[in-house]
Amino acid sequence: MPEPQSDDERLPLPVDALRETIGMVAIAAARDDSRPILTGVSISYENGLLTMAAADGFRLSVRELPLEVEFYDAFSLVVPAKTMNELARISTDEEQFVQLILPQERSQVLFHMTNIDVSTQVIDGTFPDYKQIIPKDVTTRTIVDTAELLQACKRADIFAREANHTVRLNIQPQEGMSGVMKISAESSETGNNEGVISATIEGEGLEIAFNVRYMIEVLNVIQQDKIVLGTSRPDKPGVIRPVGDDSFTHVIMPMHIGR
Repeated sequence: MPEPQSDDERLPLPVDALRETIGMVAIAAARDDSRPILTGVSISYENGLLTMAAADGFRLSVRELPLEVEFYDAFSLVVPAKTMNELARISTDEEQFVQLILPQERSQVLFHMTNIDVSTQVIDGTFPDYKQIIPKDVTTRTIVDTAELLQACKRADIFAREANHTVRLNIQPQEGMSGVMKISAESSETGNNEGVISATIEGEGLEIAFNVRYMIEVLNVIQQDKIVLGTSRPDKPGVIRPVGDDSFTHVIMPMHIGR
């Protein structure tokens, strides 16, 4: 393991925010090595803003973390998601900061803590321009309770397993901005399941399908009480954000549903 050098650049990261950000982003990294760059977490910094992102071709997670530090360089690199998850696990005893250290050659990155260092090679390649993946406009905004939607998705997953974990979200506006979201899944063996939760809906109703496992994973890492789901068409990605927190964006590609 390389030893930190005095002339290496050091960026202090608040440990609690770092751990939370890793948990929210690394879930979207690819599990297989067919495209190695997608097995990593993109870490970039510029003008006081640290951004982490991960994408596997089916979903995208992005979290922005403002930092109050005197660090004037800008950088962008991709670190294996496994390393980031391990860093989150072993940093639980750290009280304040994890030092992100950039050696001069930039082929490695080092995370320095009080009693332990984590070193890893960066992943070669160009991370996808994820800003192009995030839909610029949505025609329907649906606000629902995070815990209620999570529980409905968990129940639906029992019935969705033999259908590639496909769950249908039927967004139904009612008078004013109120409405309901119906979460349904079908199984030839165990039957059908439908959950209904209240929702605040702006825009037109629609039915869209997602991989319910992806829904469960992102809802599990959101701490806010409510989320907003932005949609436009059944064949266009959905965007999930916590209500009141613009620092996190999660994009899920839809699944095809037959009629």
